[in-house]
Amino acid sequence: MKRILIFSTLALLAAACQKEPYPQDGDSEYLVYTEPAKNVNFADFQTFDIADSLLIIGQSEKPQYSQSNNALALIQAYRTNMEKAGYIYTPSNPDADLGIQLTYVIKTERYVQYYNNDPYWWLDYPGYWPSGYWGNWYGWYYPYPVTYTYTTNAFLAEMVDLNTEEGQALKIIWSCYIGGPAGYSTQDDINNMKSSVDQAFAQSPYLTRNTTQK
Repeated sequence: MKRILIFSTLALLAAACQKEPYPQDGDSEYLVYTEPAKNVNFADFQTFDIADSLLIIGQSEKPQYSQSNNALALIQAYRTNMEKAGYIYTPSNPDADLGIQLTYVIKTERYVQYYNNDPYWWLDYPGYWPSGYWGNWYGWYYPYPVTYTYTTNAFLAEMVDLNTEEGQALKIIWSCYIGGPAGYSTQDDINNMKSSVDQAFAQSPYLTRNTTQK
């Protein structure tokens, strides 16, 4: 690639939130946000390169790069859609017009709630008898926590214009955010991500090059 691509995830999220998400048809599908930069004619670009590793954030204290089968499948999903849109894949070509950085973010939240005042924490749950039915058992009650975890994952893409002068900042011309709750099956999550990548390009028709002008 023409130069090492270092992008800001915060900038991507700020841009992505300005665009209405794709309305999902099912709970198992992810939200898809896309946002182009202003005054960009994508027909002016012809070639692209894409990072050969997936940047992973959240599984360790330091960012990691992966070339696992799942990572390569997500990278391939973007490459396939770019080629369908009329761009030419030129790996490691210093003269590529566009560069794409992909990042996978996974986050698990753990919630703990201690019930140490009222043993009948289920008192208001529909269908349960009130605590007085059985009597008050404070004499032997021991407090205990109720815990649960919730995991979300997100797939981020940033496309930059590589036709810049040396020393100038790379300009992000298209951003994509795909995210939602992680499921029990990694393969299902990957399939949902790949399907969402297709949706990202479907809702971004401006990415398709008018090859008749070239």
